[in-house]
Formats: sequence, C-alpha cells, structure tokens
Amino acid sequence: MHLTLQYGLMVKKLEPCNHTKLMNYIIGMCKKHKDWVSVLADLGYELQLIEQQIRTSSEDTVKPDIVVASNRLLHSVVFECKGGITLDVEQLKRYSSLSSDNLRRWITVFTPESIQFDVCIGDLEENHHFIARMNREFPMITFANDKIFKTGEFKLNQLNAAFKEPISLKGKIAPLSYYSFCEEDKDDYIALFVLRGLVSVAIKNAKGGPSAFEESIITRDDLVKLIFNPVFDALSREHQARLKAKIKDVIRLVMTREEMKGALEAIEEAKGYKISRPLEKFLKEAYQFISFLQTQRPLTEFVKQNPDG
Repeated sequence: MHLTLQYGLMVKKLEPCNHTKLMNYIIGMCKKHKDWVSVLADLGYELQLIEQQIRTSSEDTVKPDIVVASNRLLHSVVFECKGGITLDVEQLKRYSSLSSDNLRRWITVFTPESIQFDVCIGDLEENHHFIARMNREFPMITFANDKIFKTGEFKLNQLNAAFKEPISLKGKIAPLSYYSFCEEDKDDYIALFVLRGLVSVAIKNAKGGPSAFEESIITRDDLVKLIFNPVFDALSREHQARLKAKIKDVIRLVMTREEMKGALEAIEEAKGYKISRPLEKFLKEAYQFISFLQTQRPLTEFVKQNPDG
C-alpha cells in the first residue's frame, strides 16, 4: 500500500484506474511530446472523439472509447480500451457492422468520403492473455511497462509498419493529464481534479469569472472544461453529462464541509493579492477531504442519502 504523509495525515497514493491509463496512453500517442511515444502523431493522427455513440449499418450502436483520424492517410482508428480481463463479445460483433459511411459523419478530414478505418483493442500486458482469447477479429495494441506491441494486422500498411517491432518505453513517462478521469475511477482520485478546478475558478473570480460556489460553473461547463481542457472538444455530449454528474457529486460533498468552504471563500476574497495563506489552508483541508473519501463508502451512496445536498 502506497501512503503519503501530509499535514500529519496518512493518505493513500492516488492512482487512476486502468481504463483511464489506457485512454491517456492512446491519446498521448497522438501528441508530439518528448516524454511519450508519438507513433500515431507521426502518421498524422489526431484525437477526434471520446465515447461518441455511433449507429452501425445493422442499426446497432457502438460507443468507442477513442476515435482518431489522419488527414494524411485518410484513415481512422476506432479504439476500445480494455483495462480489465473481460471483453464484451457481443460488442465486438456490433463493430463488425460498422462501416466508413457510419463513421464519416463524425470524422473531420479533408475528404471524408474517402475515409477508411480500423477497429483496434487497447489493453495492458497484465491482462492481455485474457483479452486476446476473446478477440479473433481486430488488431490489438498492448501496453507493457517497458514497451508497446501489436497483435494481429491493421488494414493499413503504414500502421502495420509503425508497430512492426515492439516500441520501447525506456526512459518514457506515461501521460496521465490528457484525460483526467473516467466514471470507473475512485472518488478520491476524481476529487483531486475537482478540488484543483475549484481553486482555479476561485482565483479567476477576482478577474470577473464565476464564483466557485455558483451552480453555473457546472451548467455552463466551466469546471468540466478546466478539468478536461486538452480533450474537452472531443468528449461526446453524453459523456460530458456523466462526467459533470461525477463532478457535481464531489462538489456537493465539499460544500458540506464548513472549513473547506471557508478556505475557498478566503481565496476568492483575497482578490489576487495575498492568497498564499488561504491556499495553504485549502490544501490542508483538501488532504483531509481526500483522506476522508478513502475511508468512506462511494459518493453515490452519500448522494442517494442526501439528495438535496
């Protein structure tokens, strides 16, 4: 068990779930950053969609985790991220009826009528054996501690060439900041981003922005945009709504803690002058809050018991 000592509190190390890790690893491959591999970015791929529901030719629906596309290659990759040991075989069958016609209305490329695509499963080496047994149709990209490797074949030769040999991750730092969290993450991990967002809103309040205490920071997407800034435009409306619900649950609990509310108010009242002391106070309260979350039942249970917050 990893523990961090701050302000006299023992706080477990905050870790994202495997799904969130995979989302960041794949999005990271579409970026050119010295700390991570840019194999997809090098082929012109850019992030297009996150959790967008798409109707297939057989009138089924699929909801890929990530869709990327390359203008240069006029090709898209539809990713399913599997952080665990199970794979929905019926879901894979639905992908079999996904066509370029179904996909092109969602993809932004110069000539969408020419777009081709591959479906790809992203997984972790620790679970690859289980996932691979259930997938006989689509190529897979697997992330290990020291490398990335491919199983199966893409329809596009350039992708097969790019992943022909395992890609070393030696000296690389896995990205975790593109996609902040998902609904599978633990409350304490989600709270970390929400608390940072609230502080950012409170500081901007001095420049005429909304207060961290206003409902509008959720309804106008201010907080969601802050937390998911690198990928916000790619998030489907449905996914935005689910993420906002998780953020709102955390805020409702934050506002039941008078010391934390007081520290947040002090940041706003500082109006950009001397905020170091109220920031320090809020940070201390934040550690206590996260420590509290790590010992409690899920926030969803709290919300059910306190519907009016």
